Amino acid sequence: MGHLLYDIGNVSQRNMHKFERDSKKLGKGSFMYAWVLDETPEERNRGITMDVAFNNFETTHRTVTLLDAPGHKDFIPNMITGAAQADVAVLVVDSTRGEFETGFEAGGQTREHTMLIRSLGVTELAVAVNKMDNVGWDEGRFKDIKTKMSSFLKQVGFKENDVKFVPCSGLTGENLVKGPAEPTLKSWYSGPTLVEVIDNFQPPERPIDKPFRLCVSDVFKGISGGFCAAGKIEAGFIKSGDKVLVMPAGEQAVAKGISVDERPLSYGFAGDHVMLQLSGVDVNNISSGSMLCSLDKPVKVTSRFEARLVIFNLSVPITKGFPVILHYQSLSEQACVKKLVSQLSRSTGEVIKKKPRCLNKNSSAVVEIEVNRPICIELYNEFKDLGRFMLRSGGSTIAAGLVTNIK
Repeated sequence: MGHLLYDIGNVSQRNMHKFERDSKKLGKGSFMYAWVLDETPEERNRGITMDVAFNNFETTHRTVTLLDAPGHKDFIPNMITGAAQADVAVLVVDSTRGEFETGFEAGGQTREHTMLIRSLGVTELAVAVNKMDNVGWDEGRFKDIKTKMSSFLKQVGFKENDVKFVPCSGLTGENLVKGPAEPTLKSWYSGPTLVEVIDNFQPPERPIDKPFRLCVSDVFKGISGGFCAAGKIEAGFIKSGDKVLVMPAGEQAVAKGISVDERPLSYGFAGDHVMLQLSGVDVNNISSGSMLCSLDKPVKVTSRFEARLVIFNLSVPITKGFPVILHYQSLSEQACVKKLVSQLSRSTGEVIKKKPRCLNKNSSAVVEIEVNRPICIELYNEFKDLGRFMLRSGGSTIAAGLVTNIK
């Protein structure tokens, strides 16, 4: 993505030259494009993305907010935060022999990430088959990866028409922004470049007519004093000067200014990633995971709710009192499965057993979840994106859930 941003013209020649020089000093010359988005010293030293990096760019028909999420399994919670804010996704797979296989085996990152983005509501996907220069632009290798990935994506719930495969190289920049120049690739590929695929993504319907909701992903000091809250507007709209409610603290604040990518705006709408300059509220009462909402129809706050779960791979069955970590938007909270209400048929959704003693892998169920402290949450049938969550335990994702009832 760093090379793509450079080719589009979002990164100056001067900065790129600096990244190249500094990455060579660390003996990581091939990482210079990664440094466009990996900005912290630790990310650069380790050569991996750890946090979600934001960037904005424009294609012919779209204004795109890029959330560069980590791929490493130690940083899945951060990846969930990024995926929860996304409408569409680019899944980058390594075509190098052995590397693709490792990510694709049971327990591999390619599998886990794909399941996560699908569970978090992403339906459109571009698969960037990267590092094709390592395999000599071999058409057979590309087809092999495409076949394996296609059948898996279908199992996870992606429709064939909503997935596009693009052979490319992040290092050489081949087929990212400009069409193929590499003779071998040219001989067999005549499809779109990665930017063209991104340009053709269909934005989802935006719930602009619903009450205002913004999930706070970051809070920081403003340039002109005061402080700012950044996040994605999930529903409704806001205009400069509007009063909002900060939940779960229950405090009122005024949105003095709205900006996107440091450009001031008078309005922000559902789907926009904005920064709001707030006044009239104590900075200690707002943090990542807080929700800004309309005064007349505030977000629901609870520590107990009922949900429908789809359970993935488990090493231990889920029983009453099972401790989990709940990931919801940019929040992660200690929680437990308080009650097993019923087990459902995975194909029809009908109840097959009431009050089951335990839940095994690949099953579906209705459960009651209790969180350690009250959180802002919405019903799935009222706000789709705000009614989804993930459960993790022992370092792996064990279930995806939809909120069906708030206690």
